[in-house]
Amino acid sequence: MIKELKLNGMATFTEPTTMKPLKINFCYGSNGSGKTTISSAISNFPKTVAEVSWSSPHPLQTLVYNRDFVKENFGETSKISGIFTLGKSSKEALEFISEQKAKADECAKQIEIFTKSKEHLNTEQQEHESDFDEVCWKVKEKYDDIFSEAFAGLNRSKKVFRERCLAEEKKTVPTVPNFDELKRQYGIAFGEARPVYSDFPLLDITLIEQWEKCDLLSQKISGSSDTPIGKFIEYLENSDWVKQGIPYADKAEGKCPFCQQTLVKTTYDDLKSFFDDSYERDLNQIKAFLTQYSQKAKDIITTLQGYADNSLPILDYSLYNAELGTLISKIGTNIKEIEHKVNLPSVEAKLGSLKHLLERINEILFAFNKLIAESNEFARNQKTKQTECINGVWQIVVSELRNAINTFGNATSGNKNGIKNLDDKITEQTNLERECNRLISEKEATLTSVKPTADAINSILNRFGFEGFSIRENQDISGTYKIIRSDGKSVGNTLSEGEYNFVCFLYFYHLVYGSQDKTGISQSKIVVIDDPISSLDSNVLFITSTLAKQIVDDCKNGREGIKQVFILTHNVYFHKEVSFLGPGKQWSKGEVAFWVVKKINNISQIVDYGDKNPIQTSYELLWSELKESQSVKKITIFNTLRRILEYYFNIIGGLDYEKCINGFEGEDKLICKSLIACINDGSHFITDDFVMQYESAAMESYTRVFSLIFERMGHKSHYNMMMGIHPITEQTEEPSNEQV
Repeated sequence: MIKELKLNGMATFTEPTTMKPLKINFCYGSNGSGKTTISSAISNFPKTVAEVSWSSPHPLQTLVYNRDFVKENFGETSKISGIFTLGKSSKEALEFISEQKAKADECAKQIEIFTKSKEHLNTEQQEHESDFDEVCWKVKEKYDDIFSEAFAGLNRSKKVFRERCLAEEKKTVPTVPNFDELKRQYGIAFGEARPVYSDFPLLDITLIEQWEKCDLLSQKISGSSDTPIGKFIEYLENSDWVKQGIPYADKAEGKCPFCQQTLVKTTYDDLKSFFDDSYERDLNQIKAFLTQYSQKAKDIITTLQGYADNSLPILDYSLYNAELGTLISKIGTNIKEIEHKVNLPSVEAKLGSLKHLLERINEILFAFNKLIAESNEFARNQKTKQTECINGVWQIVVSELRNAINTFGNATSGNKNGIKNLDDKITEQTNLERECNRLISEKEATLTSVKPTADAINSILNRFGFEGFSIRENQDISGTYKIIRSDGKSVGNTLSEGEYNFVCFLYFYHLVYGSQDKTGISQSKIVVIDDPISSLDSNVLFITSTLAKQIVDDCKNGREGIKQVFILTHNVYFHKEVSFLGPGKQWSKGEVAFWVVKKINNISQIVDYGDKNPIQTSYELLWSELKESQSVKKITIFNTLRRILEYYFNIIGGLDYEKCINGFEGEDKLICKSLIACINDGSHFITDDFVMQYESAAMESYTRVFSLIFERMGHKSHYNMMMGIHPITEQTEEPSNEQV
């Protein structure tokens, strides 16, 4: 069956409208409201913009009676597709078809049951997926600003992102990358294209301990102590002071530069001999060491300063510059220490070693070179590095979702297995149903004929006075009909609109129970009837509504493969007739739905009224037909009489038929009894064998007794009011028309 019909952007359904039909559906709407759009949407599925959802995996055959059907099948009255029906010559074949049809129907029933169960599991699955989607999406939002390229193409669909998370979780990942390190590499990989950088040569510090070593620095350098003055200087330990004074003695013109006394020449000679060759040699060595040390230190500083000046944007120089500053400061201190030794050779000097400081700088340079190599690798193979970074991002995402993924998997594994099992069962039942239908088609092909349908249509035409034409098998084109006059000539375009519409509907009615092909007669179907009563008089309207009602009844009781029915009309009488079950009868729960199609401001919509018929009994319409009885066919009048009695007396408390009959005597009593019996038994349905004839005189008797029923039951005033009779006095006070 059709489970849901969505209309949006089709004809006047310019705004979304949804219809969830049941087994039997009555749709009332005025002309132009959009009823034919609904029938066309069903008829032309899936070629329209309408969305049709089915309760089973495969759509059923749809038979739709509307103007398109009439145009397609009766565009040429001399070549109408024949309707095949099963013959009655083989009881065994018919029983075989019936048996296979029952099996196919059971398969269809099982498919519907399994499909509903699957829908239930799918709903649960969707709820689990929706909850899990939110969890995944929150993790994505957490990293969106940092790793946006990793989520490219996944920003519009939570479902797609969830599926990517599940796919990534299945990959074997040894370790989860460090977030800060990944963030740094990600910034490099997805940064601007960068050049290839040269690395920094490390300092050779293997000989550092040798070139910064000088034993003289720790020794006291003084003159010879072989002379008395030398011993005296050694005693006073002021050789550096004396050494500094000797140059002044040369300028003092024989006087002592210290005490200004005349300097004895031997004393002067002794002072000069105190600072012998050994002293000068040691002092020169210290001076040479100062020069060597200063040059090597300068070379190191120049090299390291050049590294700092050649600043690379990928490196952080803060630690490097700090260590370089420390090195420069320490070298300066050492040079001052050496210079101090040169000035005061007798004082011990001690240098701070540069080895450990240079080793730390080398470690920094090594780290720099590692980053440079990494950057160069990114620069040479950036796409590969981007892929590696994206993989790293997903490893982090999946690691955060691990528990949620496990919970989701545990919650949905049962659903997935259940859905798979149901799919297997649906497939199995579908194959069985297809096989049954194949066997039915094979058997039908040997039994079908188009003649019984033509005979049945002609029988109804004759019964209701359409004697000027008939439908016959077309001898020129096998399997087709033509409509002919009594003289055998084609009717062409000479049928009246009422005749044309009536024969079209009779054709459709029999098509519901047959097929335009030799096979497919017994297959399941959906029937849609869209306003079949245009230009029909009351007599034909009655038979049309009776035939439509037969289709509804067969659907209700599961006969003839009719699974679902849609009746669409603008006619109140037809609507009430075809939807009326009978006195005291009710539709089963969930079996019927009433709809009203409205068009407001040129926008159509479908209003659901559930199982309550929104089109109330057209009581005045029935009385109007009775008042115009001279122009109305007799069968319709008898139905009208019954409906008036039934509606009015049931509404105000019920009509006691025995009491009513006993209120008459003689011939009128017989007429009343006959009328009531006829009303109860015969007027509401039509069968193949139904024939009823009434003479005008009998009609007058029945209408007279009908009025007497109101009088004898105490409701004469109501009769007068509805018939437009204005008596001089009112005999009794009756309920108003509005109350009825």
